[in-house]
Amino acid sequence: MAAFRWDPGVEPQDELRRIARAQIDRGLQELGSEDRHRAVHQVRQRGKKVRALLRLVRAAAPELYDRENVAFRDTMRRLSGVRDVGVAVETFDALVARFSDNGVAEELAPIREILAERRAEVLDDDLDQRLRAVDAELREARERVAGWELDADGFEVFEGGLAKTYDRARERMGDAYDDATSSSFHLWRKRAKYHRHHLRLLQSAWPAVLKARRGQVHELTDLLGDDHDLAVLRRDLTADPHRFAAEREVAALCGLLDRRRAELQAQAWVLGQRCFAEDPACLLAQLRVTWNSAGAATPRDPLPDPTVVPGH
Repeated sequence: MAAFRWDPGVEPQDELRRIARAQIDRGLQELGSEDRHRAVHQVRQRGKKVRALLRLVRAAAPELYDRENVAFRDTMRRLSGVRDVGVAVETFDALVARFSDNGVAEELAPIREILAERRAEVLDDDLDQRLRAVDAELREARERVAGWELDADGFEVFEGGLAKTYDRARERMGDAYDDATSSSFHLWRKRAKYHRHHLRLLQSAWPAVLKARRGQVHELTDLLGDDHDLAVLRRDLTADPHRFAAEREVAALCGLLDRRRAELQAQAWVLGQRCFAEDPACLLAQLRVTWNSAGAATPRDPLPDPTVVPGH
């Protein structure tokens, strides 16, 4: 079975522990990467997957969820600021490349230099100490996994967490376009990403359908992720514009940022309507049936065919 996929034929508690250990082990391995920028990104993704796993089983283990979700959140917060500074250069490059016909690359080159210098400063600052702290906390968390327990069995393990996460993602979509703030779009992205992880965890129940559905949600979260990166870059530029360049260059870059964000949010609206059109109760009913069928010990015998004549 894949590292981040729940096997319906295995004892739920064993699967919970296996999946959690697999993500922690991969995170510990990635901490040793020579590319520290990539290490930060990859380890944070492992943390998000463990938190998605905990959200999925939260109804069957509320105390476990409350305790471990906070623990993994706090561990990964050690790296959140590092990630934002590190990705700023890539965000700038992608934006300028998209609007290359405007001839802005040369004009905005001084801003990129400052962004690159800032990334180097962060990577050379106290990152090693932060990574060591994350390593130690992940190892402690791995030891605790042996004591993770569930108070339910079968599809009941997932039912509450799956429904709550999906429903919240739908609600946050409405909030994002009603409020039209960077924070509301970021919150929608986080909820949608947890739902995406849940689809991957449960994919064995209905592989073709859930894989296709997950692909659409993945596309949506990529759009929202790009929007968030642009929002963070804009926030940093406007908070201290004189650090980066003259006012005219900062204003020009912010204009491109706003234009690209409008494009991304328009695309996300169309895709979000598709991803979250289904009523939560309907989604839950479908997955319950397919999960129970996938986890059945033996298939039912076929019904006799009345068109078959015995002896012929």
